[in-house]
Amino acid sequence: MAKAPNNNSGDLFDADFLAGLERLHLIAKRLSTGSLGGTRRSRRLGDGLEFADHRDYTRGDDTRFIDWPYYARMDKLLIRLFHEHSESTVAIALDCSGSMAPGGDSAKFDYSRRTAAALAYVAMGALDRVSLSAIGRRAGDAEPFGAGRNRGRIIGVLDYLRQLTAGGSTDLVGSVKRMSRRVLKSATGGDSVGAVIVITDLLDCGDDLDEALKRLQMSHSPSGRDVSVIHLFSPADSGRGDLGSGAMLLQHAETDKRMSLRLTAEIIEAYRLKWSEFQDRCRRICLSRRAAYIPACTDIPFERLILETLKRAGVWS
Repeated sequence: MAKAPNNNSGDLFDADFLAGLERLHLIAKRLSTGSLGGTRRSRRLGDGLEFADHRDYTRGDDTRFIDWPYYARMDKLLIRLFHEHSESTVAIALDCSGSMAPGGDSAKFDYSRRTAAALAYVAMGALDRVSLSAIGRRAGDAEPFGAGRNRGRIIGVLDYLRQLTAGGSTDLVGSVKRMSRRVLKSATGGDSVGAVIVITDLLDCGDDLDEALKRLQMSHSPSGRDVSVIHLFSPADSGRGDLGSGAMLLQHAETDKRMSLRLTAEIIEAYRLKWSEFQDRCRRICLSRRAAYIPACTDIPFERLILETLKRAGVWS
């Protein structure tokens, strides 16, 4: 999974990636002290999935919970007890605007979809439900996808992510409003949205980030909820690497506006300074709204990003 993203969407979730998902699940399971979406292990005992203790069998107990292997060894009937879980939903929002695949280069968009898939897999492994939503004006009509708390349903998640395409403007606040109506408000059956993870390059968002975070945290949740922003960007976005020099025609990835300029060392340095200021502003906005800010360049090892996200989201300290 640490390999450079392949631009061929047919290889988006190959065998190596799937094997990496299982490694991440095992690492998260070993290190976790909580859960991604806010599910907490209750001291009450019920018919959940995590074994807690035994007690003697009494007439009328549900025979499904008899520990038959123990009976075969010890000739004694015991009932298996389990921790009761209060389920919650992890809502993952993925930026599908044009800047995620500038000029048709899908490397950043593929990386973001792998990130969403891995987080969904780990969340389902932690007994949380998952909801996936597409951010972007062009993606506005796409219905969210929901998956149960079973890692075996990851195939549906991968199919959903595979069919997404990048294009159009971001429309961050509008996307959050739709997400609020379709996902955050509709959690039923005792579930609640315990965590929201937004994966976006934050380009062309303007002043929308502050308003979007406010809506995500408080919409239909008076006590607020945990929100994390994965600020995903490529080396070119941040002005690193070989950007070239001389006369160039630049085209806006989301509005198609064009601008001619002569690229010089001074202009590159000025751009890098502006990028640093932009990143710092995004960080400060997240901090002011009590949201975790996670900068993520696509040239870092993929597994490292996932583990850092889980750490920032409070899965372990």
